[in-house]
Amino acid sequence: MKGNKKKLTIPILTSGVVLVAIATCIVLSIIIKKDDNVEPQQPEPVVVEPPKPKITNFSAKYLFVGTTFWGRNTNKSARASELGVNYPFSKLDTLDRTSYQGWIGGLECPVTDNGHNYTEENNIFKFNCDPDYLPAAAKYFSAFLLGNNHAGNQGLEGMRTTRKYLDENNIQYFGTPKRTAADPNDTEYANDEANINNCSVVVLPVIAAYDNSETKELKFPFGFCSAHGVYGVPGDDYLQNIADYAKAIPTIAMPHMGVEYQKSHDTLRQNLYRKIIDLGVESVIADHPHTVQDSEAYNGKLIVYSVGNFMFDQTFNAEVPRSAAIEGNVAISADSADLEKWNELGENCLKDKTTCFEKITSAKLAKPTTTWNYNYHATTSAGDRITRLADEADQNSIGQRLNWATTLAGLSN
Repeated sequence: MKGNKKKLTIPILTSGVVLVAIATCIVLSIIIKKDDNVEPQQPEPVVVEPPKPKITNFSAKYLFVGTTFWGRNTNKSARASELGVNYPFSKLDTLDRTSYQGWIGGLECPVTDNGHNYTEENNIFKFNCDPDYLPAAAKYFSAFLLGNNHAGNQGLEGMRTTRKYLDENNIQYFGTPKRTAADPNDTEYANDEANINNCSVVVLPVIAAYDNSETKELKFPFGFCSAHGVYGVPGDDYLQNIADYAKAIPTIAMPHMGVEYQKSHDTLRQNLYRKIIDLGVESVIADHPHTVQDSEAYNGKLIVYSVGNFMFDQTFNAEVPRSAAIEGNVAISADSADLEKWNELGENCLKDKTTCFEKITSAKLAKPTTTWNYNYHATTSAGDRITRLADEADQNSIGQRLNWATTLAGLSN
């Protein structure tokens, strides 16, 4: 009997194993079949960030204009007009302001609340410009030159008030009515820091071109310098200041000098302006003579000896209401990273003028390469003291006075 039990146990165990194996196979087949219905998991896609566009160059178009003054008889005409303070600016759109990134002119008056637009004492003329004209002026002008013989007519406090009003209207400024920091006749300005240097940084818009064909408006810091010397010549300290700026950044010199009402330059101005070009500036564009004078190309750089009266009240002959507005088209090139940094420096300068040039020099960036092309536009305020684009006859006449064809030929060599 014992033997029979053993024989029965083996088949039973074997049957159990078989059943377990069958069950396992069924479960596995179900699992496998279920997995067959599940799509295979895809790997996470690798996100490749497109390269950041790089700046290839900056470009801009600026207009450099001459003596600007809305006092005296211009103020009388404006106050009598329905246009009021908009009167002298009411036809400036004929010059197509929207096509320029900036306008720079010479403001030949302090801007104060004194209310006396013109006084004369012992044959000394004192000017003043009312501040309520500035909002209209700000629609056109980016910066004003204050380095002339009338900007200081209301004294040191008048200069401080002028700068305050220009700041409030977002109009930049440069230059000083002093002829030299050591001039004994200008002692009242000696402790006024804004009048010590004849050069300042002026930040202007530029159009940045990117390697993906996009464009964007950015900021660039230019140097602008005065060279005031109606009754003499600027001191060596002022020439050194120009040289320092021209070494670090593209710099424009806008002297206020020359013999009044003369149609051509003199030897004194020629020697000085050529010397300023040799200091490294981009161009010399001068005013003060109240009439347009000639121009020349010197060492491949532009010198305009006088651009005349852009906005002034003189009408006693056909010359004084006319001017040559100089159009400057510039291309600025440097390494893409440096162009980004130049924009940052420009933005910082708009926030802090006092340390602006110091920050530029401490950045130790290579001075960008600039290429300039120039044109001119004749303007007139004849008849009504409203500045506007002149007709073709004046355009041709001004071109001949500038000797423009010869100057352009010299610039292209």
